[in-house]
Amino acid sequence: MKITQLIDFLKDVPLFNHLNNNDLEQIANICSERFFEKGKIIFYEEDLGTSFYIIVSGQVKIVMVSNEGKEHILGLLKERDFFGEISLLDGEPRSATAIALEDTETITITRDDFTRLLRSNPDISLKIMFTLCKRLRKADKQVESLAFLSAQGRVARVILDLADERGEEKDNKIVIYHRMTRQELANIAGTSRETLTRVLMDFNDNKIINIGKNRIEILDKKRLKEQIF
Repeated sequence: MKITQLIDFLKDVPLFNHLNNNDLEQIANICSERFFEKGKIIFYEEDLGTSFYIIVSGQVKIVMVSNEGKEHILGLLKERDFFGEISLLDGEPRSATAIALEDTETITITRDDFTRLLRSNPDISLKIMFTLCKRLRKADKQVESLAFLSAQGRVARVILDLADERGEEKDNKIVIYHRMTRQELANIAGTSRETLTRVLMDFNDNKIINIGKNRIEILDKKRLKEQIF
């Protein structure tokens, strides 16, 4: 990607959209590009944090894996989202594993450059803190779901969260486009694939949602919210 293209991309990244062209050019000059094929591990939990990532295209899932190999998805990140900042901020090993859900292009900033960037642009630190707070609140909701909600309630909450993050309103419906497998959706909801499928079919049969290939359509958001118990 040429410097001019990179600057244009950075302008649309919420983390940097308050900066002027001169600042953006300085950031562009410390960025490097990395490409990860679908399924590639970007970094493992407990790895030392050496880089900060911004997604140019593709999708990344952030996961924690139990000793038994069971995966729990903490977040799904898309174009212009960032990740990998926590280890750079606190100096501790990575707190989770990052995996490319599809072919993914990123730009990265090394730890030293990232630290200098934060020192020279305090507003970026505030935006990162805001994003971290949103992720923490989401993590709190996930813990609450696992502790108190039925499988039906957990699946309903996952669908509603996906609608908030990436839903598109079309013809009185909310359409969620995704490329996740049923197992990945189940991992987010903290349930088995079989249970997830049963709940989705129940919602589909009751005309609360409509399930299609790589998409979920919410037909009745009010009734879907009522399933959270």
